Amino acid sequence: MKRGGCFCPFSINLNLRIMKNMAKSILFCLFCLVSISSMSQQMNIYSDFPGGNILIDKIKGDTIWVRPDLRDTEGDWFYWYFAVSNAEGRKLTFVFNKPNQFTKMGASISTDGAKSWQWQGGDAVEKNRFTYQFASNSEVRFSMGIPYTQENFDSFMKQFKGNRWMWQSALCQTKKGRTAELVKIKNPFKVPNMKVLVTARNHACEMMGDYLMEGIILEVMNNAWLKENVEFVFLPFMDKDGVEDGDQGKNRLPRDHNRDYSEISVHETTAALRKMEPLWSENKLKIALDLHCPWIKNVDNEHIFLTGSDNKEMERKQLVFSDILEKNKKSELTYFTSGMALSGKLDWNDPKKSLPKGDSFQKWSAKIPGVDMTTTIEFPYSYNSGQVISAQNAVDFGKDVAHAMELYLKQLEK
Repeated sequence: MKRGGCFCPFSINLNLRIMKNMAKSILFCLFCLVSISSMSQQMNIYSDFPGGNILIDKIKGDTIWVRPDLRDTEGDWFYWYFAVSNAEGRKLTFVFNKPNQFTKMGASISTDGAKSWQWQGGDAVEKNRFTYQFASNSEVRFSMGIPYTQENFDSFMKQFKGNRWMWQSALCQTKKGRTAELVKIKNPFKVPNMKVLVTARNHACEMMGDYLMEGIILEVMNNAWLKENVEFVFLPFMDKDGVEDGDQGKNRLPRDHNRDYSEISVHETTAALRKMEPLWSENKLKIALDLHCPWIKNVDNEHIFLTGSDNKEMERKQLVFSDILEKNKKSELTYFTSGMALSGKLDWNDPKKSLPKGDSFQKWSAKIPGVDMTTTIEFPYSYNSGQVISAQNAVDFGKDVAHAMELYLKQLEK
């Protein structure tokens, strides 16, 4: 028999050893690739999403020094909103460069892509810093409040698609090409004798106004008398570019949207509203309501209140509306007329002490022919007279506001 055809144990054992060595080499290479890949998975801190706002000064170990981006803001303000990913197992501390960057409830946190938010709690804030333990590499978002952007509004409006009582259109296009929405609720069968105008986000960072607006819209759509007798216009994003870009909005240079209601408006939305209002209201506007948030914390800013007018007859009507709201409120959040910021009660609402750069929405709308009552609701970011504010109870309070409108307008009708 030829050698080539004989059985050779040595040859087989050699081949097996070569195959084993090759397998070990492949496994080692895969291990190296995995190791390199893991090393490249660096922690990410970012704010490049709608409403995002943060500046990072430095990172040292597990401590990150951050601050709000003030951009075109005159002076100081406190709005911030950012996200962190790829931080599994790390306990990070975020240090802000100055005080008054947190509400009484500390940071607001979302682990589901901003669909829901929970307050970390004021006890978690030590001086100007807070710490968070990351359980996975998934994104975690942090903010000083409960953000509300275009995505929230679009999701809310889906439930009304095709409803013949509601129309959604555009107030105007903004400087950056975005649509500033206009929502109208109107009886399709008759012309109403009364109209109501509701605006929010004249200051971009004051997000709680849009949660109130959701509640007002929900109540109007479920209230037969309001739908039958009153036409509503809602403007959810007066500073639309500021909301989406994550601006402070308050004290914007050369003037913010809520000081842009006199002389020639510098912003597209305020100019469009001032042009639209006389054509739409037809002397039937009875209530004009602007939704805001006060300063970030402290006792004067941790309760819901209405802003009074320096016109005593208007302030009397505001007190009537406030009493109706207090006595007929059904939601869990407390409200007291005694907490109203009457004209002259505080420095910022004292015409003798404050020097605004232009008329506010409230002052402008008080001059509209036929208007009966115009006011501003200041709704805190996180804390109301010992109660923690959430997105849901803010919406519920908005329903109370709409119900108070119904009772107030019924009195006018009589």
